[in-house]
Amino acid sequence: MKRPILIALVLVAGAFCLFASTDYYIRNYDVEITVGNNAVHHIVETIDVFFEGPHHGIVREIPYEYSDYNGTTAKVRGLKCSEKYEYDYDNGYLVMQIGSASKYVQGDVTYVIEYDYDLGADYNEGYDEFYMNIIGTEWECRIDNATFSVSIPYVEHEGYANAEAFFDYVYENVHFTYGNYGSTNTSVKASLYREEDGSLLIEGSKGDLWSHEGLTLRIDLPEGWYQGARERWDHRGLARYANILLTVLLVALAVFLWSAYGRDSVPIVVARFEPPRGFSPLMVGYIADDTVDDKDVISMLFYWADEGLLSIAEAKGNKYTFTKLKDIEAYAVESGKNIPAFEIKLFNGFFKNCDVGDTVSFKDLQKNNFFQTIVDTKAKAGAYFSKDRSLYERKSKTFAGLLALLSIVPLATGILRICWMENIMDAAFLLIPVAIVLFLLNGIGFVNLFRKWHLRKSNVLACIVRFLPMVVALVLFFLIDMMVSDAPSLFGCAFSVIGSTAISFFAAIMSKRSEYGNRVLEETLGYREFIDKVEMDQLKMMIDQDPDFYYHVLSYAVVLGLEDKWARKFDGMIVNPPTWYTGYNAFDVYMMSRVASNMIRTLPAASVPKSSISGSAGSRVGGGGFHSSGFSGGGFGGGGGHAW
Repeated sequence: MKRPILIALVLVAGAFCLFASTDYYIRNYDVEITVGNNAVHHIVETIDVFFEGPHHGIVREIPYEYSDYNGTTAKVRGLKCSEKYEYDYDNGYLVMQIGSASKYVQGDVTYVIEYDYDLGADYNEGYDEFYMNIIGTEWECRIDNATFSVSIPYVEHEGYANAEAFFDYVYENVHFTYGNYGSTNTSVKASLYREEDGSLLIEGSKGDLWSHEGLTLRIDLPEGWYQGARERWDHRGLARYANILLTVLLVALAVFLWSAYGRDSVPIVVARFEPPRGFSPLMVGYIADDTVDDKDVISMLFYWADEGLLSIAEAKGNKYTFTKLKDIEAYAVESGKNIPAFEIKLFNGFFKNCDVGDTVSFKDLQKNNFFQTIVDTKAKAGAYFSKDRSLYERKSKTFAGLLALLSIVPLATGILRICWMENIMDAAFLLIPVAIVLFLLNGIGFVNLFRKWHLRKSNVLACIVRFLPMVVALVLFFLIDMMVSDAPSLFGCAFSVIGSTAISFFAAIMSKRSEYGNRVLEETLGYREFIDKVEMDQLKMMIDQDPDFYYHVLSYAVVLGLEDKWARKFDGMIVNPPTWYTGYNAFDVYMMSRVASNMIRTLPAASVPKSSISGSAGSRVGGGGFHSSGFSGGGFGGGGGHAW
């Protein structure tokens, strides 16, 4: 029973508030408009208001910005009022607060508002237009009656021969509409008169306008009828040259910052027989390409196996089981190695809740969410190389981030250039997605390009592929420019797209390696050079001295992308099977390379818990558009108001 009563009370309260908010109305609203040949129209509004309850006065809101009229901004000048008032500008409206906060009025009150309404030059093609909201659609009360008079001066023009012809011309091109915003109702009483001097007078009235109903008059005039009107500031030159100037300045800034703070010294690569001292394969992989890949994590299994921490058994179908042979903490003490905490967590996450001698399978890894351990390791490996071990100079990283953000500016100003040139801002909805995609591809693509720079055989194809998005974006920019512009600019589009790409390029190469970072990179590339270029005779000598030499290097070859090439170097040589691996296939030197590839491909995905895979159930508008006869509220002026 309580719920229906509550609803009834809410409805009653709402009805009371609605009634209370409309305890006033306009008895008569008279508007006199003198049309100016220079597009400055003199307007006198006489508003007879009846206040049923006490109020301070009224608020009159006059619009001066029109989004649908080629960026037109009206000027309200010579504002006068029969009563005391204050005014301000808010969201495209001149807001008059008429009355006194210390005084109440009640009953009939008349307000007379007078002003010049300067609309500026007419930019419609083929005709000039007088399109005015005599009564705006934003009044919050009813209007019992509206009267109006519009005086149009006679101006000699080639569009008509004399005053009589001017009368006929205007008569054929007068259109009235009334009602809510967008209405095309035309039932308005009006008459057109010709004065002795040839000027015209339109008089009429409309009764019973409810709240938010307006009255609009539209007259098509001959092209060039307005003369000496205020010209709109032509922003098109600024739109064009601002894009070029900003792009040039930002590219120059990128070049300067890179030259001053980001230019790296070229690594001196000398072949070396050992990896950087104390570095595991995972750490070497991070140094080589500034990231931890799945292969860097998987390489640790072979590294740990070679160090005696685990053994690997392979069954049919590329299924593997791993046996824990040692605790990694005990191994660290035994070997005297300073093992980073994230590598200890990686090992213990792999053998979660396992004692020495226990085994884990792919199903166990999935159950224990080893995938999350991989994700955590990737994050913590980067944090390890900080402070004294930082691979890059901090200032260069800061400037790299700054340039990455600035690379969007040429695209943004390019969009503004295209949209502003023809005042078609809708084109932005097509261009913005293109710009965002290019921005992201530039940022991600160039970073990945240079991360892998030292690990590829050739970077030519990688560079070509990397610059393809720029070409596609340029084509799309120009096609959209052709769709919306009378004079599309291939040069302007190219400047925006190429400029943004150039800044992204310098952002990617901006990060300068620290002295420490350069040293460990040279050691890493030197070790890679050895794996890549070592001669057969030298390998035989090393195998004679250390029969397990192939396996000592294997995990590092994996992270450096050389596992297949490392295996081929031992083709024809006698290499003993590793003691830590058992399988059902006959052993050859390529077996470990195949196992590594299989694990890199299958183990991370197999470590994701099933639940992670399947998921769980689970403003006001001041103007309008151009129509053959207009619509209510679609012209200049009008606006609305309310009591206060």
